[in-house]
Amino acid sequence: MTTKQKAEKLYKKVNTFILSCAGTDGYPVSKAVVPGKHRESISEMYFCTNTSSNFTAEISKNPKASVYFYTRRLIWKGCMLKGKMEIISDLTIKEKYWQNKFKDAYPQKSYTDPDFCVLKFTPESGRFYSWYKLDDFKI
Repeated sequence: MTTKQKAEKLYKKVNTFILSCAGTDGYPVSKAVVPGKHRESISEMYFCTNTSSNFTAEISKNPKASVYFYTRRLIWKGCMLKGKMEIISDLTIKEKYWQNKFKDAYPQKSYTDPDFCVLKFTPESGRFYSWYKLDDFKI
């Protein structure tokens, strides 16, 4: 199994995701997010957040970002991906990633709420950690 395949397998299992980007003040900005309900591939990842969040504001100025996900079962396994993040405005994609459990967070209780935001992450490279070993890989 390749390192990318191991990362793909971990991506489909875990629910803890940390997004990071460079803030305009030069300091990192990080936030925990809900993964998209459809997880096809690490080559194109989707996350849900608020349009009004500081993170979304920073991404609109600088799309460079990273995603970190991990598990602590038996032994730590984690993957950090570096790439570009974009804010999605396509309502078809927003509808695809909308979940009913989001209703309480948005006044319009729908994917059409202007504060519901879908972020698309396209990684370029990654670093996978498992069993005390690091493996770098390209996407």
